[in-house]
Amino acid sequence: MSGKKKRLSPINAVVWTQFLSAFADNLNFFLIVGMVNRSGDDNPDGTVAYIQIAFLLAYVVLAPVVGAFADKKSKSRVLLVGNLLKGIGIALLLFGLPPALCYLFVGVGAVVYSPAKYGILSELTNSESELLKANAKIEGTTILAILLGTVAGGILAQNSDLPAILACLGVYLLSLLLTFAVPVQGGDASIRYGESAKQFLRDTAALFRLRRARFSLIGTSSFWLTASVLRIALVAWLPVNLGITDTEDQSLIIGVTAIGVVISAVLTPLLVPAGKLYRSFYYGLFMVLCVMVASLIPSLWFTIALLFVIGILGGIFLIPLNTMLQEEGKDTIGSGKTIAVQNFIEQALTVLGLSIYLAMSEADVSINLSVIGIGLVLLLFILYLATQIGRVKAAVQGETSRR
Repeated sequence: MSGKKKRLSPINAVVWTQFLSAFADNLNFFLIVGMVNRSGDDNPDGTVAYIQIAFLLAYVVLAPVVGAFADKKSKSRVLLVGNLLKGIGIALLLFGLPPALCYLFVGVGAVVYSPAKYGILSELTNSESELLKANAKIEGTTILAILLGTVAGGILAQNSDLPAILACLGVYLLSLLLTFAVPVQGGDASIRYGESAKQFLRDTAALFRLRRARFSLIGTSSFWLTASVLRIALVAWLPVNLGITDTEDQSLIIGVTAIGVVISAVLTPLLVPAGKLYRSFYYGLFMVLCVMVASLIPSLWFTIALLFVIGILGGIFLIPLNTMLQEEGKDTIGSGKTIAVQNFIEQALTVLGLSIYLAMSEADVSINLSVIGIGLVLLLFILYLATQIGRVKAAVQGETSRR
């Protein structure tokens, strides 16, 4: 053998740094839940929702500049900065600062990190097929990280804050160090932040004019709106319907969904091949039906089975849509700006969804009706996508015939 074999390919370096960062992201969510539960708060469910909104507002406020930052700088160094900011946010908990403020800081790190995480994939791949496989790797390992981070967070946050805080800091540090294994590729030094911020709305409009990009943005946004609200709703639903109040048990049950998404990463390239990514819509429709049914039958094993299926269907729905958007956006407004627009739309809708959930919670609407309401919101988005399938298919066929 001539020369030294690289231990870590560029794609795998991105996969591993993302895995560790996502692990810590989800560990710190249950750290926050544990802190709120031990604080004696009268409405812990509502408090967690407010803290989650603080996290998401960072995405909404900073979206006009972080995409430009990711495209102007080397994306590998942007990943490093994002991890550093997340770590600082968690470290602030050691000084007794309010969890909402600390989590907002973690959100700033996450919004800086995200455009580079996805944007770099289109730089490291050469075709839609390669990009689809890279996305499947990222989504699959990210969801595995969510599963393990959720379980670890539930265990560590059960009795004390300090072990979870130190674990978060250690994992963010490891993720930060791994970013040095990601190739440093030059960005576009001509980008100016002020002009880019003004351009943001025009970029958003440009993506919405593209049928495939619009289809993807609406699909992924509806998915994350539902997923974010359901994660908080399940923390309230499990005690009411199944009598499960232990944070560790709750994290294990919620983590079952993540196992399903890990499996979906393997199935997606087989079930939704390159060139026919719009087929993911059908799996989103079945996912909605499962969400609705899950809230109606309070059985532990039935709930676990449905959460597992929801994870599989959700992954097969989400991964092709991300691929579709990255492919459309790379040659239109730039990969980093595309992900920033996606984050803005997704998190703005998620903040809206959480606000509606909070309003229902404070109006004493039953948790079962709240979950059904979330499912109905997702169904409306899916029904809209159903009206767009023919146009997206025609756009794909038109693009193929021009090549």
